[in-house]
Amino acid sequence: MKNKQIKINLPSAHRQYDIVIGNGLLKPLIQFIKKQDVSHIVIITDSKVRKLYGDKLLKDLKNNIQYPISNIFHFSHGEKSKTQKIVTHLHNEMFKLACSRDTLIIALGGGVVGDVAGYVASTYMRGISYIQIPTTLLAMVDSSVGGKTGIDTKYGKNLIGSFWQPVAVFITPGVVETLPRKHIINGLLEAIKMFLTHDIEMFEYVRKNIKNILDLDLHVLEKIITRAVEIKARVVMRDEREKGERSILNFGHTIGHAIEKLSKYELMHGEAVGLGMLVEARISMLMGVLDEEDYIEIENFLKKILDIKILGYWDISAKGGPAFGWKDILREIRLDKKAKDGEARFVLLKGIGEFYKEKNNFVHSVDEKIIKESLLI
Repeated sequence: MKNKQIKINLPSAHRQYDIVIGNGLLKPLIQFIKKQDVSHIVIITDSKVRKLYGDKLLKDLKNNIQYPISNIFHFSHGEKSKTQKIVTHLHNEMFKLACSRDTLIIALGGGVVGDVAGYVASTYMRGISYIQIPTTLLAMVDSSVGGKTGIDTKYGKNLIGSFWQPVAVFITPGVVETLPRKHIINGLLEAIKMFLTHDIEMFEYVRKNIKNILDLDLHVLEKIITRAVEIKARVVMRDEREKGERSILNFGHTIGHAIEKLSKYELMHGEAVGLGMLVEARISMLMGVLDEEDYIEIENFLKKILDIKILGYWDISAKGGPAFGWKDILREIRLDKKAKDGEARFVLLKGIGEFYKEKNNFVHSVDEKIIKESLLI
């Protein structure tokens, strides 16, 4: 596979960076680092990824780059590590090494690692450079691109963080062959979000190729990853700080984040977003902006992908369902970052591959009765 390069140009920040997609990216990574003026390289990863790739990458860096000094830090795998405690620990470890402002961080891992390492980079000595090397499908198609970093609090996901762009992103699609099916679906749902809001042809491509995707056909997965990255890159270039259009990429996230938190993170992020898309597509239909026929097509496909146990989190009125109800979800969504004056706002679909925009508004207020109706299936 020939390497593909997607450029993100941010005129407001007077900077740009490349997203490189391909297999065998060690050589381009080494070449890139050698061009940077850095004194230390710090790999930040989690306990699982360190065993799979982290120690090998550290060895490769030391073998190929005589200077700067290279080190690796890891934390426990999973969403529960997205905390200020972990960030402070990583800061302190870097201080112990006397890392200066010309240190380069490499975020090696999934979405949690990227969010934490990016936030460490944005806050250490008021900001240092970092590279994203995503190792999960979800991170490849979404979280490694666009510069969102952050941690969770008891009040919700990603409520503390920053916009801090990486200096480069290196994506190796072949890495997904090591992922369990559950993680493939988790990442695929984030890609579907992109296609539901921007690209009907790619939505149909995913729908027709779902067996090939789950069988880890790398040609199909590479096409999905590349197109999802292209969509996100284009949106980020137009609205880096999420003042308007970038909010579209939060389709499914208002409800999804609430359910994810209420499940105590038993649900993976993509799974929760999948449920969120089901609810928010239903809201779009009940608001009269999405045709029932399109909604049914979306509903049927998402239900086909989501595990029956996960779907149980949607049917909150069912006997034996989750230990939370629609009132709990309404409480949580009021803390969503798109909320205004304590009122939740939603991204709506106009059709498959098309988001709804009214005047210059990309997010919309929804009556609580409609939200409740969409939750109580």
